[in-house]
Amino acid sequence: MIPRLLPCVLMLLAACGEAAPERPAGPQLPPPELRPFLQVLKQMSAAMPLPDEAAQSELRQLADIALGLEPADQRLKTRAERSLLDHPDAWFVLEPALQHDDIAVRRRAAWLSGRSDQTVLLLPLLLRLKYESDPESVVWVADALQRLGNDTGLGWLDAAMTAEATAQTAGQLAIEICNERGVELGDSPTYAELRQALAAMTEAWQQTGQGGRPGVEPPRGAQLDARVRKHLAPPENKLMRPIDDARFVLTRAGVVGLPLLERTLAASEAYLRTMALQILVELGPCARSTGPAVLTLLADPMTALYAVRTLGEVGEERALPHLRPLLASFDTELRSAATQALGLLGDEQSRAALKAQMQDPDEALDVRVGAAFALLCLGDDADASAFLDEREASADYHAPTLANLRARLRTLDR
Repeated sequence: MIPRLLPCVLMLLAACGEAAPERPAGPQLPPPELRPFLQVLKQMSAAMPLPDEAAQSELRQLADIALGLEPADQRLKTRAERSLLDHPDAWFVLEPALQHDDIAVRRRAAWLSGRSDQTVLLLPLLLRLKYESDPESVVWVADALQRLGNDTGLGWLDAAMTAEATAQTAGQLAIEICNERGVELGDSPTYAELRQALAAMTEAWQQTGQGGRPGVEPPRGAQLDARVRKHLAPPENKLMRPIDDARFVLTRAGVVGLPLLERTLAASEAYLRTMALQILVELGPCARSTGPAVLTLLADPMTALYAVRTLGEVGEERALPHLRPLLASFDTELRSAATQALGLLGDEQSRAALKAQMQDPDEALDVRVGAAFALLCLGDDADASAFLDEREASADYHAPTLANLRARLRTLDR
């Protein structure tokens, strides 16, 4: 019933003698078809297939030896390691081992995960990346991620080359990665050369959401859905840590989470739709395929603001006819979001309107700043640049927001 509140409020305003705000002219979208989805997500966890009891017992025995939890000679350890890596359900013991209290066990678990071909371990590895405090373990988690098709960890390997304790290991792994991916290096590559190569791979990852290691098959099916669901629908008491974990993991998961995120956009539970949109905003261009589903939510009063932002970040140009009229919306937040989205989408047709909004002294400052940002997205604009400079000099606008907009513009210049 919530989506009907806005029309009711407008009717009440009209009845009280207040003029109801006019809807901006432009193509109208039908109300989205929303369905309950939380229970569906819960069922996905219950449906996650587990190995039978005999296989679980065997896996635990192999893991105890391979992870060094049980004393064994090198021959037995090698055999246990090989058997574990060949087992189709190796994830069952490697996933919890990534959270072990013993640093040596975590390092070993990350190393084995990267060589297991168990791509369903991507999400547990991403969560480990968030919390791991041991520098060497971070290196092995990052390497495991790239081996399983997720290049998020390349940025961590880059950073590891700047620390004396991890520079040599990270550098050797970087050379292996470059060789495997056909990146040409000199006979004795420098750390600077390796870091430059990793930065290029990271930029490609951010654009596509697909890892650059050849021959890696992405995870799919019930195993993947159960893990994505775990983060997508954290406890209903809205505790901050699970929600923060979800944002960290899913915004770094690339394209593997997109199918379930897109389905969540049609959830009748508004907080699920909102969370999915916030994740898609951070995924950016690699989430372009969800654009049509996001577009339908412009007709949803509960999530329209998030939808506008998402459409700009994912590059959904088909939204332009629907976004341009929002520059005249009575809602300040929608006007501000629309300016930035139009800029990110490179909408030259809106240049004059954006210029007028930026120069309008009666317009809200959020909108004027958004319009200046949009104009700079379209190219060099001395007036827009001067306007942002003036905001910084006069300190009359939120400094972190200005810094984020400047940083966003730098990414567009690359």
